[in-house]
Amino acid sequence: MNSKVFQRFFGVGFYGIAAVFLVLYAQSLDWQTLGALEINFGWLALATILGIGTRFLFARIWLFFLSQSGTVEPGHRAELYLVYAKSWLGRYIPGSVTWVIGKVVFASKIGIAKARLAVSSFLEAVLQLLTVLLTATLLLLVDPRTFEFAGQWIWLLLLAALVGIVFVLPPVFRTWAAFAYRLVRKSELDEKLIPGGRPLLQGFLLFVLSSLLSGLALFFVAMAVVPGLGFENMLFILAASNLASAISMVAIFAPAGIGVREAVQIAALSVVMSPEQAVVVAIAMRLVSLVWDLMFPALASLRKTAR
Repeated sequence: MNSKVFQRFFGVGFYGIAAVFLVLYAQSLDWQTLGALEINFGWLALATILGIGTRFLFARIWLFFLSQSGTVEPGHRAELYLVYAKSWLGRYIPGSVTWVIGKVVFASKIGIAKARLAVSSFLEAVLQLLTVLLTATLLLLVDPRTFEFAGQWIWLLLLAALVGIVFVLPPVFRTWAAFAYRLVRKSELDEKLIPGGRPLLQGFLLFVLSSLLSGLALFFVAMAVVPGLGFENMLFILAASNLASAISMVAIFAPAGIGVREAVQIAALSVVMSPEQAVVVAIAMRLVSLVWDLMFPALASLRKTAR
Protein backbone atom coordinates (compact mmCIF):
# COMPACT_ATOMS: atom_id res chain seq x y z
CA MET A 1 0.00 0.00 0.00
CA ASN A 2 1.57 3.30 -1.08
CA SER A 3 1.79 6.38 1.15
CA LYS A 4 -1.14 8.28 -0.40
CA VAL A 5 -3.52 5.31 -0.12
CA PHE A 6 -2.43 4.73 3.50
CA GLN A 7 -3.02 8.38 4.39
CA ARG A 8 -6.49 8.30 2.82
CA PHE A 9 -7.55 5.15 4.66
CA PHE A 10 -5.91 6.29 7.89
CA GLY A 11 -7.94 9.51 7.82
CA VAL A 12 -11.25 7.70 7.27
CA GLY A 13 -10.47 5.08 9.92
CA PHE A 14 -9.15 7.63 12.42
CA TYR A 15 -12.27 9.77 12.40
CA GLY A 16 -14.60 6.79 12.19
CA ILE A 17 -13.08 5.12 15.26
CA ALA A 18 -12.87 8.46 17.11
CA ALA A 19 -16.58 9.03 16.42
CA VAL A 20 -17.46 5.61 17.84
CA PHE A 21 -15.55 6.22 21.06
CA LEU A 22 -16.95 9.75 21.36
CA VAL A 23 -20.45 8.27 21.31
CA LEU A 24 -19.48 5.64 23.89
CA TYR A 25 -17.91 8.38 26.01
CA ALA A 26 -21.09 10.48 25.87
CA GLN A 27 -23.23 7.47 26.77
CA SER A 28 -21.16 6.92 29.92
CA LEU A 29 -22.24 10.27 31.33
CA ASP A 30 -24.66 10.33 34.25
CA TRP A 31 -27.27 12.47 32.49
CA GLN A 32 -29.75 12.18 35.37
CA THR A 33 -27.29 13.76 37.80
CA LEU A 34 -26.32 16.44 35.30
CA GLY A 35 -29.94 17.29 34.60
CA ALA A 36 -30.54 18.10 38.28
CA LEU A 37 -27.67 20.57 38.53
CA GLU A 38 -28.10 24.26 39.24
CA ILE A 39 -25.36 25.88 37.21
CA ASN A 40 -23.75 29.30 37.51
CA PHE A 41 -23.30 30.01 33.81
CA GLY A 42 -20.93 32.92 34.43
CA TRP A 43 -18.31 30.64 35.98
CA LEU A 44 -19.02 28.01 33.31
CA ALA A 45 -18.42 30.53 30.53
CA LEU A 46 -15.10 31.52 32.09
CA ALA A 47 -14.14 27.83 32.37
CA THR A 48 -15.03 27.35 28.69
CA ILE A 49 -12.79 30.22 27.59
CA LEU A 50 -9.91 28.75 29.61
CA GLY A 51 -10.56 25.18 28.46
CA ILE A 52 -10.59 26.03 24.76
CA GLY A 53 -7.74 28.54 25.13
CA THR A 54 -5.61 25.84 26.74
CA ARG A 55 -6.17 23.53 23.78
CA PHE A 56 -4.99 26.22 21.36
CA LEU A 57 -1.97 26.79 23.61
CA PHE A 58 -1.13 23.07 23.36
CA ALA A 59 -1.20 23.42 19.57
CA ARG A 60 1.00 26.51 19.80
CA ILE A 61 3.58 24.58 21.85
CA TRP A 62 3.62 21.77 19.27
CA LEU A 63 4.23 24.32 16.50
CA PHE A 64 6.99 25.85 18.61
CA PHE A 65 8.84 22.52 18.85
CA LEU A 66 8.20 21.84 15.17
CA SER A 67 9.70 25.21 14.24
CA GLN A 68 12.89 24.37 16.17
CA SER A 69 13.75 21.66 13.65
CA GLY A 70 13.07 23.68 10.52
CA THR A 71 11.00 26.43 9.00
CA VAL A 72 7.21 26.30 9.25
CA GLU A 73 5.72 28.20 6.35
CA PRO A 74 3.37 31.03 7.48
CA GLY A 75 0.68 29.64 5.19
CA HIS A 76 0.88 26.26 6.94
CA ARG A 77 0.42 27.50 10.50
CA ALA A 78 -3.40 27.72 10.40
CA GLU A 79 -3.52 24.29 8.73
CA LEU A 80 -1.29 22.84 11.47
CA TYR A 81 -3.54 24.22 14.20
CA LEU A 82 -6.40 22.36 12.51
CA VAL A 83 -4.26 19.20 12.22
CA TYR A 84 -3.57 19.35 15.95
CA ALA A 85 -7.23 19.98 16.79
CA LYS A 86 -8.44 17.07 14.68
CA SER A 87 -5.73 14.78 16.02
CA TRP A 88 -6.75 15.77 19.55
CA LEU A 89 -9.89 13.67 19.06
CA GLY A 90 -7.59 10.64 18.80
CA ARG A 91 -7.30 10.80 22.59
CA TYR A 92 -10.72 9.10 22.71
CA ILE A 93 -9.26 6.04 20.99
CA PRO A 94 -7.61 3.68 23.52
CA GLY A 95 -3.83 4.03 23.34
CA SER A 96 -2.48 7.59 23.55
CA VAL A 97 -0.14 6.89 20.63
CA THR A 98 -3.07 7.45 18.23
CA TRP A 99 -3.04 11.14 19.10
CA VAL A 100 0.67 11.40 18.21
CA ILE A 101 0.36 9.31 15.03
CA GLY A 102 -2.56 11.46 13.88
CA LYS A 103 -0.41 14.60 13.94
CA VAL A 104 2.39 12.87 12.03
CA VAL A 105 0.16 11.44 9.29
CA PHE A 106 -2.10 14.46 8.77
CA ALA A 107 0.69 17.07 8.90
CA SER A 108 2.86 15.07 6.48
CA LYS A 109 0.18 15.67 3.85
CA ILE A 110 1.27 19.30 3.62
CA GLY A 111 4.89 18.37 3.00
CA ILE A 112 6.48 18.33 6.47
CA ALA A 113 8.99 15.53 6.98
CA LYS A 114 7.70 12.69 9.14
CA ALA A 115 10.92 12.56 11.17
CA ARG A 116 10.43 16.21 12.20
CA LEU A 117 6.79 15.56 13.05
CA ALA A 118 7.56 12.40 15.02
CA VAL A 119 10.26 14.00 17.17
CA SER A 120 8.33 17.22 17.87
CA SER A 121 5.06 15.36 18.57
CA PHE A 122 6.67 12.82 20.86
CA LEU A 123 8.68 15.46 22.72
CA GLU A 124 5.59 17.61 23.16
CA ALA A 125 3.60 14.68 24.60
CA VAL A 126 6.37 13.60 27.00
CA LEU A 127 7.15 17.14 28.19
CA GLN A 128 3.44 17.81 28.72
CA LEU A 129 3.12 14.71 30.92
CA LEU A 130 6.19 15.57 32.99
CA THR A 131 5.21 19.21 33.40
CA VAL A 132 1.68 18.52 34.64
CA LEU A 133 3.05 15.92 37.06
CA LEU A 134 5.68 18.32 38.43
CA THR A 135 3.19 21.20 38.59
CA ALA A 136 0.70 19.04 40.48
CA THR A 137 3.33 17.89 42.95
CA LEU A 138 4.65 21.38 43.67
CA LEU A 139 1.11 22.76 44.09
CA LEU A 140 0.25 19.94 46.49
CA LEU A 141 3.38 20.66 48.52
CA VAL A 142 2.30 24.26 49.22
CA ASP A 143 -1.11 23.17 50.57
CA PRO A 144 -1.28 21.87 54.17
CA ARG A 145 -4.03 19.43 53.18
CA THR A 146 -1.62 17.56 50.89
CA PHE A 147 -0.96 14.65 53.21
CA GLU A 148 -4.68 14.16 53.84
CA PHE A 149 -4.92 13.25 50.16
CA ALA A 150 -1.53 12.05 48.92
CA GLY A 151 0.33 11.24 52.13
CA GLN A 152 3.91 10.08 51.63
CA TRP A 153 3.16 9.37 47.95
CA ILE A 154 3.78 13.06 47.29
CA TRP A 155 7.54 12.49 47.51
CA LEU A 156 7.37 9.61 45.04
CA LEU A 157 5.44 11.83 42.62
CA LEU A 158 8.07 14.55 42.97
CA LEU A 159 10.88 12.04 42.38
CA ALA A 160 9.13 10.64 39.29
CA ALA A 161 8.71 14.15 37.86
CA LEU A 162 12.35 15.08 38.49
CA VAL A 163 13.66 11.83 36.98
CA GLY A 164 11.42 12.39 33.98
CA ILE A 165 12.79 15.89 33.46
CA VAL A 166 16.33 14.48 33.43
CA PHE A 167 15.25 12.18 30.57
CA VAL A 168 14.21 15.15 28.39
CA LEU A 169 17.43 17.10 28.89
CA PRO A 170 18.98 17.46 25.40
CA PRO A 171 22.02 15.14 25.83
CA VAL A 172 19.93 12.40 27.48
CA PHE A 173 16.94 12.79 25.18
CA ARG A 174 19.22 12.80 22.13
CA THR A 175 20.74 9.48 23.17
CA TRP A 176 17.60 7.45 23.83
CA ALA A 177 15.57 9.12 21.04
CA ALA A 178 18.30 8.20 18.53
CA PHE A 179 18.32 4.61 19.83
CA ALA A 180 14.50 4.33 19.61
CA TYR A 181 14.48 5.83 16.11
CA ARG A 182 17.21 3.44 14.96
CA LEU A 183 15.28 0.52 16.45
CA VAL A 184 11.99 1.43 14.75
CA ARG A 185 13.10 3.02 11.46
CA LYS A 186 16.40 1.15 10.97
CA SER A 187 18.13 4.46 10.23
CA GLU A 188 19.97 7.24 12.04
CA LEU A 189 18.09 10.18 13.52
CA ASP A 190 19.27 13.63 12.46
CA GLU A 191 20.36 15.19 15.76
CA LYS A 192 19.42 18.64 14.44
CA LEU A 193 15.81 17.61 15.04
CA ILE A 194 16.41 17.53 18.82
CA PRO A 195 15.80 20.96 20.40
CA GLY A 196 18.49 22.49 22.61
CA GLY A 197 18.22 23.44 26.26
CA ARG A 198 16.73 26.90 25.74
CA PRO A 199 13.79 25.75 23.54
CA LEU A 200 13.10 22.93 26.01
CA LEU A 201 13.00 25.44 28.88
CA GLN A 202 10.67 27.68 26.88
CA GLY A 203 8.44 24.71 26.10
CA PHE A 204 8.47 23.69 29.75
CA LEU A 205 7.39 27.17 30.87
CA LEU A 206 4.63 27.23 28.26
CA PHE A 207 3.38 23.89 29.58
CA VAL A 208 3.45 25.25 33.14
CA LEU A 209 1.18 28.05 31.91
CA SER A 210 -1.13 25.59 30.14
CA SER A 211 -1.22 23.40 33.27
CA LEU A 212 -2.33 26.33 35.42
CA LEU A 213 -4.97 27.43 32.89
CA SER A 214 -6.30 23.88 32.62
CA GLY A 215 -6.48 23.65 36.41
CA LEU A 216 -8.33 26.96 36.56
CA ALA A 217 -10.86 25.56 34.10
CA LEU A 218 -11.63 22.73 36.54
CA PHE A 219 -11.79 25.20 39.43
CA PHE A 220 -14.34 27.38 37.64
CA VAL A 221 -16.41 24.33 36.66
CA ALA A 222 -16.42 23.44 40.37
CA MET A 223 -17.43 27.02 41.22
CA ALA A 224 -20.25 26.72 38.68
CA VAL A 225 -21.82 23.62 40.26
CA VAL A 226 -20.82 23.81 43.97
CA PRO A 227 -22.38 26.80 45.74
CA GLY A 228 -20.10 28.47 48.28
CA LEU A 229 -16.82 27.02 47.02
CA GLY A 230 -14.20 29.62 47.93
CA PHE A 231 -11.01 30.84 46.27
CA GLU A 232 -9.00 29.47 49.19
CA ASN A 233 -9.41 26.05 47.51
CA MET A 234 -8.08 27.20 44.14
CA LEU A 235 -4.45 26.00 44.44
CA PHE A 236 -5.51 22.59 45.73
CA ILE A 237 -7.98 22.15 42.86
CA LEU A 238 -5.29 23.24 40.36
CA ALA A 239 -3.07 20.50 41.81
CA ALA A 240 -5.90 17.96 41.64
CA SER A 241 -6.54 18.84 37.99
CA ASN A 242 -2.89 18.40 37.01
CA LEU A 243 -2.47 15.18 38.95
CA ALA A 244 -5.60 13.71 37.33
CA SER A 245 -4.37 14.77 33.89
CA ALA A 246 -0.91 13.23 34.39
CA ILE A 247 -2.24 9.90 35.68
CA SER A 248 -4.87 9.68 32.94
CA MET A 249 -2.18 10.30 30.30
CA VAL A 250 -0.19 7.37 31.66
CA ALA A 251 -3.31 5.16 31.66
CA ILE A 252 -3.18 4.58 27.90
CA PHE A 253 -5.85 1.87 28.14
CA ALA A 254 -8.49 4.50 29.01
CA PRO A 255 -9.72 6.63 26.07
CA ALA A 256 -9.31 10.31 27.02
CA GLY A 257 -8.52 9.08 30.53
CA ILE A 258 -12.17 8.22 31.11
CA GLY A 259 -12.73 6.78 34.56
CA VAL A 260 -9.11 7.26 35.63
CA ARG A 261 -9.22 11.05 35.47
CA GLU A 262 -12.55 11.17 37.28
CA ALA A 263 -11.40 8.76 40.00
CA VAL A 264 -8.39 10.96 40.83
CA GLN A 265 -10.48 14.13 40.69
CA ILE A 266 -13.12 12.69 43.04
CA ALA A 267 -10.51 11.44 45.52
CA ALA A 268 -8.75 14.81 45.58
CA LEU A 269 -11.82 17.05 45.49
CA SER A 270 -13.36 15.15 48.41
CA VAL A 271 -10.74 16.87 50.60
CA VAL A 272 -12.31 20.30 49.92
CA MET A 273 -15.97 19.36 49.42
CA SER A 274 -18.36 16.51 50.16
CA PRO A 275 -17.87 13.26 48.19
CA GLU A 276 -21.27 13.79 46.56
CA GLN A 277 -20.23 17.24 45.35
CA ALA A 278 -16.89 15.86 44.12
CA VAL A 279 -18.74 13.29 41.99
CA VAL A 280 -20.95 16.02 40.51
CA VAL A 281 -17.91 18.18 39.65
CA ALA A 282 -16.11 15.25 37.99
CA ILE A 283 -19.17 14.36 35.90
CA ALA A 284 -19.74 18.00 34.92
CA MET A 285 -16.06 18.38 33.96
CA ARG A 286 -16.23 15.27 31.82
CA LEU A 287 -19.23 16.66 29.92
CA VAL A 288 -17.84 20.15 29.32
CA SER A 289 -14.46 18.67 28.31
CA LEU A 290 -16.24 16.66 25.63
CA VAL A 291 -17.96 19.85 24.40
CA TRP A 292 -14.65 21.74 24.38
CA ASP A 293 -12.94 18.93 22.47
CA LEU A 294 -15.62 19.11 19.77
CA MET A 295 -15.46 22.91 19.67
CA PHE A 296 -11.68 22.86 19.29
CA PRO A 297 -11.49 21.55 15.67
CA ALA A 298 -14.57 23.60 14.73
CA LEU A 299 -12.92 26.82 15.92
CA ALA A 300 -9.57 25.83 14.39
CA SER A 301 -11.37 25.31 11.06
CA LEU A 302 -12.98 28.75 11.33
CA ARG A 303 -9.57 30.23 12.16
CA LYS A 304 -8.08 28.59 9.06
CA THR A 305 -10.93 29.83 6.85
CA ALA A 306 -10.59 33.38 8.18
CA ARG A 307 -6.87 33.51 7.24
